[in-house]
Formats: sequence, C-alpha cells, structure tokens
Amino acid sequence: MLQDQLITAVTGLAFIVPGILLLRWWLNRSVGSPEAWAEQHIKILQQKYAQGEIDEETYRTRLKELQGE
Repeated sequence: MLQDQLITAVTGLAFIVPGILLLRWWLNRSVGSPEAWAEQHIKILQQKYAQGEIDEETYRTRLKELQGE
C-alpha cells in the first residue's frame, strides 16, 4: 500500500518537474534577457518621443526607469 502511494507520487513528479522546467525555459526564451527587454522598450520610447506622442519630461522619466537609474 505504501509502495503504491510512493510509486504514484514519483510518477506524478516525473511529469510535473519536467513540465515546470519546460515552462520556465519557454518563458525565458520568449521574454529574453532583461537587457534585451529594456533595449526594445527604449527604442519604442524613442519612437514615441520622435513622433511627438510623449513630451520630453515623460521621455526622460521613462528612460531613467528603463535604464534602472
């Protein structure tokens, strides 16, 4: 009886653990590194500023936030 429960638990973990690792890999792959994420958003911010969608104060504030200052 205890052996059956142990086998069931190990079998469940054999599916859950790889599933979690696969999910983490997929999320990291789709998001990328924090630096790449910040670079992408800085480019978007620069485009919005160049097109006049945001003012200089907003641009500088958001730029500092993205650069981590």
